[in-house]
Amino acid sequence: MTTNAIAAWQRPLGNRHGMALLIVLSVVSLIVVLTIQFNKNMRQNLITSGLAGNAVKLEAMARSGINLAMAVLDKDAKENEYDSLQDSWAVLAQENLSPLFDGGLLTVEITDNNGRFQINSLVQSKTSEQTNQSPQQANTLERATRNVLLRLLRNEPFALEDSEARTIIDSLIDWIDADDGDWEQELGAESSYYQSLKTPYPCKNGPIEFIEELLLVKGITPELFYGTKDHPGLARLLTTQGTDGKININTADPLLLQALHEDLTKQMADDMLAFREDANNKDTLASIKWISEVLPSLSGQNGVKNITVKSSSYTVLAEARLDSSQKKIMATMQRDSQKTTLLQWKVD
Repeated sequence: MTTNAIAAWQRPLGNRHGMALLIVLSVVSLIVVLTIQFNKNMRQNLITSGLAGNAVKLEAMARSGINLAMAVLDKDAKENEYDSLQDSWAVLAQENLSPLFDGGLLTVEITDNNGRFQINSLVQSKTSEQTNQSPQQANTLERATRNVLLRLLRNEPFALEDSEARTIIDSLIDWIDADDGDWEQELGAESSYYQSLKTPYPCKNGPIEFIEELLLVKGITPELFYGTKDHPGLARLLTTQGTDGKININTADPLLLQALHEDLTKQMADDMLAFREDANNKDTLASIKWISEVLPSLSGQNGVKNITVKSSSYTVLAEARLDSSQKKIMATMQRDSQKTTLLQWKVD
């Protein structure tokens, strides 16, 4: 057999070895790719499983914070017949709750809604029958609450012009009351105004349920509502809870304290704040009479009206953290002499 013939006869055999090697390499490459993808999937599943586990644990932690807040409020009601920022519920946010959980952090903050302006108290017609108010009493309360809001809007840091402040108040009244166009306030707005906007919507003609709803009302701008770098927002001074218009002077913000009376100055409000923060005055805060001790000029017929030292409505924020994840629950609670009741909550 010639040399060329032998080479020709061996060439197919060499090709088969090369093909086998290519097949083996392809299979090995495929196995490597599948192994890498499998590892990726396993890691992703583990991460997802861990995140899901964290989410369950975080919500359980946040829920326990809500239960803790209710227990603290119940305990405080048995210990005190008044409420102040020196109470246990008010300083709960400063407590270290980390020992309660393995590797997690929980903060619980309780805010007194009675230390804020009750926006729905601007209209008393729907609540006068429920509270056994006479029409005269309802009108008196309406005038008093409207004047508080007027002073709040006109004072620093908001410093609105009189017409701007009155426009907001009249528009709020029209937004809350049940009359749609039958009796529009002088500077207010009913559905005809809101329907004429670029994005039309009807007037509510009912109580405000969520504080963000105020952004729909004529005259209330995002800058006024949320605040700017120069001044805080109005929203933190308002609440949708309550209709009696009474403000707890033991927990109210100094801006709201100053708005309680036309003769109250910023310095007088700061004096009230300093008095109620003094631990030596804690027992004195049990009565509204302490305001006369701090501000003798505002007593008797010239005294501050529609104030209280007892609260019944609270907002609770429970925030749980675990690793890089967090869960928040915002809840509204009502408390009487018997117990604290959870009205609503929102998981974030």
